[in-house]
Amino acid sequence: MRHTCAVTAVLLAVLVHAGQARAKVLLTDDFEDAGEWTKTINGTGRVELTPDGASGKALKVTCEDGATAFYTTSLPLEHVRGKRLAVRAKVRLENVTQGPRRADTAKIRVTYRDARMPQHQERRFLGTMDWRDQVLVAPIPAAAEKVTLALGIQNASGTVWFDDLVVDDGVKEHEPVSLRTVANTGFRDDVAGDGRGFIDAGPERDLRHVPLGDVRLGTVDFHIMGPRENGGRTCVVLRGVERPNLPARIERPIPVGKKASRLFFLHAAAWTKAGRKEPCLVYTIAYEDGKTIDVPMREGADIGTFENPRDLKNWKVAWTGKDGDRTVGLGVTTWRNERPDVPIQSIRVAAPGTGGVPIVVAMSLDAKGE
Repeated sequence: MRHTCAVTAVLLAVLVHAGQARAKVLLTDDFEDAGEWTKTINGTGRVELTPDGASGKALKVTCEDGATAFYTTSLPLEHVRGKRLAVRAKVRLENVTQGPRRADTAKIRVTYRDARMPQHQERRFLGTMDWRDQVLVAPIPAAAEKVTLALGIQNASGTVWFDDLVVDDGVKEHEPVSLRTVANTGFRDDVAGDGRGFIDAGPERDLRHVPLGDVRLGTVDFHIMGPRENGGRTCVVLRGVERPNLPARIERPIPVGKKASRLFFLHAAAWTKAGRKEPCLVYTIAYEDGKTIDVPMREGADIGTFENPRDLKNWKVAWTGKDGDRTVGLGVTTWRNERPDVPIQSIRVAAPGTGGVPIVVAMSLDAKGE
C-alpha cells in the first residue's frame, strides 16, 4: 500500500520535552563586543575585533614569522565533563602557511587537563578561503579539569577570521542513518565536464570542504562520511536535467530498523528551477508492517539550491562554503512521521530526472519523539 505525503514544515529548533535529553548551549559570540576572553600573543601577532565579519564584526587573528596568537576562554566544568562538545563557527582564511610541525596552523582548539598533561582537540585550517561553516566535535572525559576554548594561529603565519560562534554540550538528540550501503560518489570534483566526480562541475562547486564525521548542522546531529570510511563514496547524487547520465535511483534500500517521530535529510539540489511541478527527489519510507509512503522533495519548497542557498519553507540552510565568487551549501528538511509507533524498515532514494540534480549527504532520525 503506497501513499504520498507532503513534507511538514518544522522549525529546526531544540525543543524541551520532559525526560528527553537536549543540548545545552554554553557559549555564543558574534564578536560585536569584547567578552570574557584572554589574548595570548607570542611573537609578531595581533588579536582584534574588526568590522569585516560574515555578519557585522568578527574576531581577526594575524601572525607573522611563525608567531602564535590566541583568543581563549574557559568553559564551565559542570556542563562539559563527560560530554562531547560541539563547537561551530564561520571561518575565513588568508594566506595561512603551516609552521614546522603538522599542528602549526590556524585552528579551533579545545584543551583540557587530565591526570597527566594538557590534551588538545583541534580543527585545523591552512591556505586561503572565504567564509565557511566549520565544526569541531570534542569529547571531554568525566575527570577533565580546566576546559578551555581557543581560536587563533599557532606557530604559523597568515590571517584567520572567526564569526557566529556557538558552543553546546554536544548531547546527541538525533541518531544518524548510515548511507554507507548506498553512497555512489565522493565530495571532490577536480575537473569539470570529464564525466567523473561529484556533480562534474569542478572544484569550485563540490563539497571537499564540508565537515566530516559526527557533526551538528542546523541543530541536528548527523554523521557525514569521510572518503576513508567507504572507499571514497560519501554521498548520493542522482539524475537531473543537467546530468541525465546519472542513476535515477539507488536500487538498494537504506536500512533503518527503528521507530522515529521525525526524519532529517541533509541535502540540496544543483541547477534548480523554482516552480517545477514534479519533485527532483523522492524518499520512499518503508515500514515493517509492509506499508510505504512517498516523501517528495520539490525545488523551491522542500529542497534548496546547492549554489547560493537561501532558507525555504521546509528547508533550512545548515552549512555553507565559499570559493571565490561561488557559495555552495546544504540544508536540512524535516519530515514529521505520521506513524511514529511503527518501526521504519528502510528508505529508498529516487529522482525523476526532470529537475535539479539531487545531492544527499546525510540522514538522521528522532527516535524519542517531541
